[in-house]
Amino acid sequence: MEELIKSLKAADDDYLISLSNKGTLKRAYKDLEAVAVTVSYIENSAYVDVDKEKCLIAVPLPESQCTCPSRSICRHIITAILWLRKEHIKEDEENEPSVKEQSEPQKNTLADELAAYPADALQKAMKKRYYTAFVEKARVGILPRTEELSVITVEIPEDNVTVKLMSPLEYSACSCHSKELCKHKAAAILTWKLKHKIISIDDLKIPDEKNSRSDHNEVKSISGYAFSFLSGLLSDGLVRASENISDESESIAVMCHNARIADGERLMREIANRLSAYIEHSPEFDAEILARLVMDGILLFQKISFAQTDDEAEKYLGEFKSTYSIVDTLELIPLAQRHFSSAAGYEGDIYYFINKAAETENRFLTYSDVRPTFYEGGRTGRKSKAPWGLYGTVDEIGKYELRLTLPKVSDGKLSSSNETRAEIIGKCDLSDKSFHNSIYFDFSQMIADIFSKEAASDSETERLVLVCPKRCVSSTTDEITQSHSIVIEDKFGQQLSVRARYRSDSKEFFTMLMRIGEKMLQAPEEQFVIFANIYIDKGRCCLYPLAVFNDLNAEDQSQAEEPKYKYDGAYSQLSQMFDEARAILADMLQCGINSYDLYTQAEDCAADCERAGLLSLSIKLKKLSELLAAKKHSYSTDNTELILITAQIHEYLNAGERLTGYKMAIENLHTKENR
Repeated sequence: MEELIKSLKAADDDYLISLSNKGTLKRAYKDLEAVAVTVSYIENSAYVDVDKEKCLIAVPLPESQCTCPSRSICRHIITAILWLRKEHIKEDEENEPSVKEQSEPQKNTLADELAAYPADALQKAMKKRYYTAFVEKARVGILPRTEELSVITVEIPEDNVTVKLMSPLEYSACSCHSKELCKHKAAAILTWKLKHKIISIDDLKIPDEKNSRSDHNEVKSISGYAFSFLSGLLSDGLVRASENISDESESIAVMCHNARIADGERLMREIANRLSAYIEHSPEFDAEILARLVMDGILLFQKISFAQTDDEAEKYLGEFKSTYSIVDTLELIPLAQRHFSSAAGYEGDIYYFINKAAETENRFLTYSDVRPTFYEGGRTGRKSKAPWGLYGTVDEIGKYELRLTLPKVSDGKLSSSNETRAEIIGKCDLSDKSFHNSIYFDFSQMIADIFSKEAASDSETERLVLVCPKRCVSSTTDEITQSHSIVIEDKFGQQLSVRARYRSDSKEFFTMLMRIGEKMLQAPEEQFVIFANIYIDKGRCCLYPLAVFNDLNAEDQSQAEEPKYKYDGAYSQLSQMFDEARAILADMLQCGINSYDLYTQAEDCAADCERAGLLSLSIKLKKLSELLAAKKHSYSTDNTELILITAQIHEYLNAGERLTGYKMAIENLHTKENR
């Protein structure tokens, strides 16, 4: 009887509304004034007759029953509870503090239940994707709104649901009408735990995105097969490659996909496309690029195959999807749009934005509407729907300034998540400080800022720049390579090239670039700001243009009389050494190790490297020369040692180009030869 009385005293109107609804409670109050009620007690239950219906009021109250047809908590049960509550707390109503005091134990009961609920069960109920989004929002201080009375109400606006937590917890209600522990109830409980510091945000771990379901025996088997394929390609050479070799590379990419070797799939798919270009005698084929890819693949699959533990192998598998993190809000100015088509088999459009925040990790951001073309049917020409709740096609996001709420970002890339909402602020305003403060007037500083970082990122957004040249030196079109080059110069006389190749899908932009080059030459007093992707090609800095702006009145705040960085050392000589070694690797791939007898080239290159102080590279090239010379007098078909030393040379060149490439590019800003 004591437990029943305690439950009745704690069942205030909020609690009863949660058991039923506001309308039922209101009707019950009216019935209470008119109906006759009789009651009898048996142990911890009350039998109440209400308006010809018999009600069993039990503990806990949600288990109460009625003889009427309703399967939920009906008005008769609520009326009975109201009558019993009125009878048993007459004295407490006269003494309000004691009511609070007697209600406290029930509140503590709910709090105790919430505090004791295991976090693992909540994570399981929320599912991986929903839980990850919840944790990412919590990390930036975004949690559902709560109201704590006798019932704890939690509103989750992005799902348009309301959760009411009550004791016992299994009787909690969610507007999604789930009777079980749904993801919304789990999120509500987790929200309460965080707000009451039962757990901290650091205790919530986002599920690991590793390829934990990979079959490592299969991974090593496929890696070994891919290593053999690439080794065979390097041994026989492109000149002996069969016409279906690109299909074989593509089939290995599929095997890598099934085994969850994400980086391997990307490499093999791009190698397949490069091999197709070679077989079809495409003018875009570049033996050096293919040699780099083949060496990258040999190194990757070697590391996976020779990994001592499964955890070690996992480090090299890569991820199929980027890991996105949620930020509070972003205000973006659209800058450019370009059509994208990659050798790895993806095609679509990329949209570029600048972040209006003064201090931000991601100055530039991109949104990609890109799809794979290697599946049957490929990509259709139809434009995708605009993301983030905007109307129209995806092109709409490039027309206005936007404010994004709860955007997901990964390496400067924006996700199309349904949780993100966009608001149009207005038309683009390129007079904004965020735009002007990002403009470079000193080419050397631009190169150093982008490429001197210890951990250089492969993300495109890390290589986007706004640059304002002092004047245009030349604007020329090369009909053989079908490319256009504009040589620009800054106030210090440093020169670099703005280059673009003709493509059928970007014909209008190519034509516009030619007109801009002519205009820059004819009107040297007019100011232009170029938005571009910066890269280093054979020791020289180049820009791939994405958009060109004028009439912006960009001001150079620097009063410097000399460029910030200037190198007069031997970096150009190092670049020459690296290019020479790269050419040897490309020749070996074309001819094949089995037929490559120009080992004196490797020996001469080793001597040049030794004189230049590149002792480690010199030793590797000497070893390569010795192995090639020995092979001439051997019948052995085992090229493993040769292939591994070749991969080591490639790895050394990667490191050398990364460490010294930007200094070579700055050094070459001052050379006036044809760019």
